[in-house]
Amino acid sequence: MLGIKRKWYQMSLTKKLVFFYLPFFILPSVMGLALLAKNYNTVTRENAKAYSDTIVSLTVDKLDAAIESYNKLSLQLLTSSEITSLLTTPTANEFERLEIQRKLEKAATPIIGGIDSRKIMACVFEVKSGVYAIGKQPESGLTAADRQAIEQQNGAPYWASSPAESEGGASDDVFRLSRVMKDDNFRPIGIFYFVVNRDVFKDILSSAMAGPNTYFELTGVQGRLLGEPADQTASFSRALRTGETLAHNGWTLTATFALSTLYATMYRMSIFAVWLALICVALGLIASQVVRSDLAVPIVKLMANMKQGLRGGPPHALRKIKGAREIRELNDTFISVMYEIHNLIAEVKKSEERKRDAQLQVLQHQLSPHFLYNTLNSIRWMAMIRKQDHIRDMVDALSHLLRYTIRDTNELVSLEDEVAIMKDFVKIQQVRYQNFSFIVDVPEALLSRRMLKLLLQPLLENAIVHGLSSIGHAGEIRLIASEEKKMLRIKIVDNGAGIEAERLEQISINLRQGIQGRHIGISNVKERIELHYGFPYGLEISSRPGGGTAVEVRLPLLESEADASNVENSDRGR
Repeated sequence: MLGIKRKWYQMSLTKKLVFFYLPFFILPSVMGLALLAKNYNTVTRENAKAYSDTIVSLTVDKLDAAIESYNKLSLQLLTSSEITSLLTTPTANEFERLEIQRKLEKAATPIIGGIDSRKIMACVFEVKSGVYAIGKQPESGLTAADRQAIEQQNGAPYWASSPAESEGGASDDVFRLSRVMKDDNFRPIGIFYFVVNRDVFKDILSSAMAGPNTYFELTGVQGRLLGEPADQTASFSRALRTGETLAHNGWTLTATFALSTLYATMYRMSIFAVWLALICVALGLIASQVVRSDLAVPIVKLMANMKQGLRGGPPHALRKIKGAREIRELNDTFISVMYEIHNLIAEVKKSEERKRDAQLQVLQHQLSPHFLYNTLNSIRWMAMIRKQDHIRDMVDALSHLLRYTIRDTNELVSLEDEVAIMKDFVKIQQVRYQNFSFIVDVPEALLSRRMLKLLLQPLLENAIVHGLSSIGHAGEIRLIASEEKKMLRIKIVDNGAGIEAERLEQISINLRQGIQGRHIGISNVKERIELHYGFPYGLEISSRPGGGTAVEVRLPLLESEADASNVENSDRGR
């Protein structure tokens, strides 16, 4: 009992409505109709069965008579000594074949009564000396399966259906009556067959139909030969099917009778019950729909709003609903709560951003930039006085780097500015790693594209420290930029030591899982790209031991800060 109560409480409101609707409205109507139909069918089924058996038996007799007439014609051709003699006569050229063809037509025409497109469409003889056809020979000849079946009959008639081209060029079904031909010594000399128009048998079936609701289907070894298939007559509410096998070729005639024509009286008596059932069903549907639209549908919409709100959806996307007053008020209250939560989260974010800015300012003020500028400027003048140009260049490069670095790291800069600061970084690194060069291959049109500041410098530093520091030949680092599939693709390629396959796989795993490991710079670059731009932008590494390393960065094509905001908003929408 407790289990039933638990299941009842767990059922949805719609299911409970259906539970009440079925026993009180549908079941009584259906049961009444079922009892009425059963009583009437018991009385009339035997008469209907006898009627259908009689029609099928008469139709089978007609089909057997037609088949027997064609079998006799084929037997007369089979026993004609003149035709057998002509078919066993060897031919040396085409003229002799034409002469035999003419004599065959003269000998066979009196037997078959001439070629008639409505009955026998063609008579074909296939022997060793060639194929002779009286009438229009079908384009599709006998298949290997047909020949095997004909030979197994050993001279007995073999009926089969096959496709042939009609005079209009459309595909149509015909029948073949085939036999094995034998000479006077009963040795096989070939095969001949009649091509019989299917309308011969179709007309017999049409004349036997008792009305538009009677269907015949003639089937053989190859499947359906004539008539409507059984699946097309299955739509009748009640149908009577009976069948009988033809005596001469084993075909089966199946008749389907729609009992609606025989049960007209039953249908008239059932009209009142049907209308009563429909009225009951309509009233039940209306009542259920009213309750459902007022309770069940609003509750479902309220649950959808709650799920959307729990997934972090914006409050303005939550929908107002119609229905019972209590459910509408509950939905409005939930939307108000979501607005409050949204505002609180925004306040917390602003507070965290202010806290982070304050922490950055504290760190930046720990070492006064002006003090560093003044110190570097003094070193620069000392180098100029002592004519130490390389020291001056290094100090200038360091000053540029310092000025470039202390600004907001989320600021968007042009690719041209980023390349310039990388060149200054290279000047400093060449003091320690002298034997390498830095080559920039960037099209003029891409220099104005915007990107996050200091995004490429960590990758350049990795290429110098990890790629070129341990090699014994001249190093080279290339920066290559291109535009592909509406993306800015930037590659930093070196000819350094490369990375072992196992180590490269581990680096790739760490990048996917957000583990920094030893390559902190690469992890930070990947994380910044994903935080600002999202999918499909990112970073990929490829390398082979001794063959250098290539790091490719995929960024959106940006012209301004507004473009960057659009990219971030579209990523959040996904």
